[in-house]
Amino acid sequence: MGRPEPFAGAKRATKRIVVIQATITLLAAVACLILVNVKAAYSAVVGGGISIIATLYFARQVFSLPVGTPAEKIATRFYLGEALKIGLTVVLFSIAIVWLQVSFLPLFLTYTATLMAYWLVLLITDTGTTS
Repeated sequence: MGRPEPFAGAKRATKRIVVIQATITLLAAVACLILVNVKAAYSAVVGGGISIIATLYFARQVFSLPVGTPAEKIATRFYLGEALKIGLTVVLFSIAIVWLQVSFLPLFLTYTATLMAYWLVLLITDTGTTS
């Protein structure tokens, strides 16, 4: 048996989050295409994409630490990663609104809906604890 991979459970949870975010994005885009128009669907894809990019960026920042990294450094990386994720999200929203000519409501609603992926993963993930 090999040595267990660090952050294995967190990496699985991150993959689930991204899959759920992509699914929500696709469903929102299809709904916008059917109910509104192509621009709304495109805007939904951009909104979901912002969330997915930010999630992947954060995961890369936090999970790139080597085995044996002290807990203090992991916590620092976590908080720094979250702050940079928020900054990246602001930059991506700015780019989308200024240069991509999106419809704001589908963009924002899809982004907001993809944030629910974190809660869904927490609900469906077995923490391994017993009552």
